[in-house]
Amino acid sequence: MVEGGFVTERIKVLQVLGMSAGGIAAHVARITEELNRNGSFEVDVAAPPDLPGEMPAAVWPLRIPEGPLGHRRAVNAVVRLATGGGYGVIHAHGLRAGIDSARAGKRARIPVVTTVHNLVQPEIAGALKARAYRLAEPLVAKLSDRTLAVSEEIAARLRSAAPSRAESIEVLHLGVGEAPVLTTSRDDVRAAIGLMPHDLLVLTVARLSPQKALHVMLDAVGRLPDNVHLAILGEGPLEADLRTMAAAAGLSDRVHFLGFRSDVADHLAAADVYALSSIWEGVPLSAQEAILLGVPVVATSVGGMPELIEDGVSGRLVPRDDPKALAAALTQVLDDRGAAERYAAAALVALEVNFSTARMFERLSEIYTELTHEA
Repeated sequence: MVEGGFVTERIKVLQVLGMSAGGIAAHVARITEELNRNGSFEVDVAAPPDLPGEMPAAVWPLRIPEGPLGHRRAVNAVVRLATGGGYGVIHAHGLRAGIDSARAGKRARIPVVTTVHNLVQPEIAGALKARAYRLAEPLVAKLSDRTLAVSEEIAARLRSAAPSRAESIEVLHLGVGEAPVLTTSRDDVRAAIGLMPHDLLVLTVARLSPQKALHVMLDAVGRLPDNVHLAILGEGPLEADLRTMAAAAGLSDRVHFLGFRSDVADHLAAADVYALSSIWEGVPLSAQEAILLGVPVVATSVGGMPELIEDGVSGRLVPRDDPKALAAALTQVLDDRGAAERYAAAALVALEVNFSTARMFERLSEIYTELTHEA
């Protein structure tokens, strides 16, 4: 690459993922594709072989342990990959991947950026696991050269946990870019689910795990008229329990478990409302995609959701663990299409201002460049 009359080398960046959910993997795929197109960077990925989705670059097989054992092996693997590939920056995603990558970076003398996408809550993971992760939060901030948080709430907690590293912690919202291209018509998607023309569709994209509190979603939908259906896109350990719960509530004909889908955008565009019942969220990419597609959002007021949605202005936010409030908000949006359209329009304006993908790529480019010059 020629810059200012001088030949400059592209900065090689290694993205490191642990057992990432679909949203994190999709984010890494997006930044990998964009930065490789940029011309100033060469980006590869190290991740588990069974990572959800496809990556637009080489993927080195790497498994970051979920438990307490095996991390020395993971650190050694990252050192070998990073030094053998001549990478100038390591960018890890998640606490486990961040700590192992930062330790590897210290050994290899390669700067490390860690993005923290989630916080572990006791009611989701249990008190013991949550306590262990609370110890990991300051450690990842202390070991990483830069720590990026996907929401203000995450950044505040990290700064409180590691005040000496507060200046190295910043918020970088994960924008999703342009509206995704649709491949199937709204009518065809709804027909495939089994909906009639007068039916209404509530859709959620969620891992079937305790964090998403889908039992609250089922309870809320059970309070709505019989022509309101719920489609759940995602897989997870609670699927059998949720199916049993839906059957016991007499909702088997109205709740559709669609599993992992590669055509999420088509289903989002076919929905009347996108909903989340989560105990906690960062700023989910599927909610941003719904906004880009003009679908109103109803969600619990947790994590980074208030940074994405203002209640009564750009969507509806309700307390967590409150199926009655969730049902009331869904009813309002489904019954008042004028309000639904106003919410969707206002959410799109706010998304373009506060979750600019161009700004996200610009800031990542700045950080990678700064760190390689400092190294």
